[in-house]
Amino acid sequence: MEYDAVIATRNRAEVLKISIPLILEQSRPPRKLIVVDSSDDHDLVRRTVQNVMSNSKVGLEILRSQKACSAHQRNLGIERVESPVVIFPDDDSFWWPGVGEAIMRIYERDTNGAIGGVCAREITVPPPSVHLDDGKIYKMTLADRIRQKIGRPRHIFDDFVCPDPLWIHGRTRWTVRPVPDWLNEENAALVEFSGAARMSLRVEIIRNDGFDEDLGLYTGWAAYEDADISFKVMRNHLFVGARNARAYHHKCPGQRSGGFNIGFLTQFNRAYVICRYSPPGSAARRALKRFAIYKMMQYLLDFRSQFGRDRVRGVWVAMQAMKDLLDTPAEGLRQRYLELCQEAMLQEDGNPKK
Repeated sequence: MEYDAVIATRNRAEVLKISIPLILEQSRPPRKLIVVDSSDDHDLVRRTVQNVMSNSKVGLEILRSQKACSAHQRNLGIERVESPVVIFPDDDSFWWPGVGEAIMRIYERDTNGAIGGVCAREITVPPPSVHLDDGKIYKMTLADRIRQKIGRPRHIFDDFVCPDPLWIHGRTRWTVRPVPDWLNEENAALVEFSGAARMSLRVEIIRNDGFDEDLGLYTGWAAYEDADISFKVMRNHLFVGARNARAYHHKCPGQRSGGFNIGFLTQFNRAYVICRYSPPGSAARRALKRFAIYKMMQYLLDFRSQFGRDRVRGVWVAMQAMKDLLDTPAEGLRQRYLELCQEAMLQEDGNPKK
């Protein structure tokens, strides 16, 4: 069984010089690499990718996206996929050896099609061949490095104190089909959902209904489009994590958007995804308000900065809008989500910064 890889990228030509070779050097490389670029200088990205792949036997297709939106770019890539499985490494995802092999072994053993998606395991150190302190690529901030190192313990703590509604809903889908008894042999287990940078999917399941571009409509980056498509797959299939597929996710310095947008959309998109897939009265829905308050308390630690204050205000606006969304019937949910997002963005545009 073969797979294609789709990379959505923007203004990161330098890091592609690191991430793409790690994919090409896999013991089981993709049949084709599809790069979907929305950079300001598309020609630079095209030249960079072509130079990196000049001696590779892996097929290459480079697409230009006029819209800078990760969900939209991935959907453009899906349209060009020809293999039965697609993997979505980020432009700054650095694969350890064996990622392609570990993921594809699970699909090949799943002869009855119970598994719809397989994700890699995110780790906190890059592959030995990657040297991130040589100044050739962007350098992570100290805060991002700390958050990355403590990510696993923090998630365990959060899950104990105030579990994410997305995790709560994901666990309800673990019984949608019998769990294959051979998963332990592959060092694999069920997951709540997959981050987009570590995700692979059976193409037949998502070909006509891919990533939800509404989730990135207002900012250019899509919050929780990965959870959304995971839950879409998990309606009828299992989602598995392959522990032997190790990937390091580097992070560009700087914020993806303003504080208000990040505060609002990370909470409001979470609520929208839960409302789409989890029924009224469910544990996941009941947990939304408590989790938003929990995150706001954490964000208050950064209240001295303008970004921190804006982010807290975004969470507060999201909490007010969530009440309306939770009362909206399923048939009108998308339209109401878009209306409430637009109202919030107009409110932010009319709120001058001091």
